[in-house]
Parts: sequence; structure tokens; C-alpha cells
Amino acid sequence: MISTEKILVLVRATPEQSKKYGYKVCVAGINEKGDWRRLYPFKFSYGEKLIDFKKKDMITVEITEAENDKRLESKKVVGHKNLCTPLSDREVLKQIKPLVTSIECLDKDGSSLGVIKPILKKVSLSINDTQLYDEQAYLSLTGDFLVRKERVKMPVEVRYTFTCSSEPTCKEHTIILIDWELNELTRNILRKEKDKERIKQKIKQKFYDFMLQRDLYFFVGTHFRFGTWMIIGLFYPTKNNSEADLLHYI
Repeated sequence: MISTEKILVLVRATPEQSKKYGYKVCVAGINEKGDWRRLYPFKFSYGEKLIDFKKKDMITVEITEAENDKRLESKKVVGHKNLCTPLSDREVLKQIKPLVTSIECLDKDGSSLGVIKPILKKVSLSINDTQLYDEQAYLSLTGDFLVRKERVKMPVEVRYTFTCSSEPTCKEHTIILIDWELNELTRNILRKEKDKERIKQKIKQKFYDFMLQRDLYFFVGTHFRFGTWMIIGLFYPTKNNSEADLLHYI
């Protein structure tokens, strides 16, 4: 059975390779009732505009029950349309503030998606290698010469250590970040930089030092196979967009 919902897009995760769909992107957001939705597959290929929306955009989706995914929030996308009405940071804050929770509460409720207001403790970074291109070469579609393709998923791992601000007795969590924004920042850095320490420094500057100055939220989701938590997206408006400013806006 196919149904139609309006979704506020909050996450576009790093593309993953699928035997059935090729490279696909998982999207997460909330519908007009505030219910979480994990939506896939959105097919993806660099150089082709196959995904016509960004974070904070409103889209309509035609969805049905997910195949082989028992997570409650997961839905299969049959079709979608960008409504071309992106929300402002203040409007997004108004939508997600009532949903802020903790890892502990998400586990207790059996949820697989949620939003966390973290208190950052530290960040750890691993640069597995600095190669931007796949080792395999491909025949060009426009000629008979060989070309190299850029990797879709960058060889970098970032893990945040944090506590959940909504949980007074929260123990520290250390969770990996798989946000597409990190993937693309790394891609841009690797085009110019090969020294691992300099790469780490540049990533840390954006994804830790800068985030300490912002009103940071984590969108989290569980791994399909293992059920472990991952940070699948970030939202980081300026601090003057939160609390007092939001209360005035509401």
C-alpha cells in the first residue's frame, strides 16, 4: 500500500553501495505529525543531479513498507517531489525542539531514529588513507581511454564523545559520524592536502572547534545490521537562533 507524506529533510547520509540499487543515499526527516521517517533508496552518482533536495527542504514522498528492514521508522520511497520551500534555522528548531531526547530514552523506547542535544567532550579522528581515487580504472563513455573515478565514501572516521544534555545521569557515549557534509569536506581537503596531520587539523577545526561555538544537535540512527547508534546528521544554527530567540519566534 502506497501513502503520501510531507517530510522535512533533516539528514542526507553518506552514500553507501548496494548490490540492488548501486550507490544509494538514506534520507531521514520528520513528517507533519512529528513522526520520524528513514527513507530509501535515493539513487546517487557524482556528476548527475539525481537528488534534487537538501537538508531543511520540504518534500513530498510516496512511500510503502520497507523491504527487509524491521526498523519502525524505515520506509521505501516510490517517488518524491521537492516542494522548493526550505525552512529557516528557526523554523527547523521549532520542529525539533519537542523531539530532543537521549540515547538512553531512545533505547528504552525501542526507537531507531532521534535527535540529541549533546554536550561535547572530545573528538577522535582517523585518516585511513589519503587516496581520493579508486585504484580501479574505467573506460570513458566518451572515448576509448581509461579514467579514474573519485571514491564515493571518503576514508576518514570521526567519532564524538559526548553526554546527552536531556539526561542528568547520562554516561558518556562515543559514536561515529557518517554525515554527508563530513564526506564532502574531506573530499575537498584531499584534493589539495595529503599530510594526515594537516587533514586531521582541518577536519577538527570544522567539526569540533567550530561546533563548540554553535547550538549543536545530533540526528542519530541505528545501524541496519548491528543496531548500534551512529550520528547520521548534524544541525548547528547560531546560538542566537536558540532558546530566547526561539521563544520569541514561537
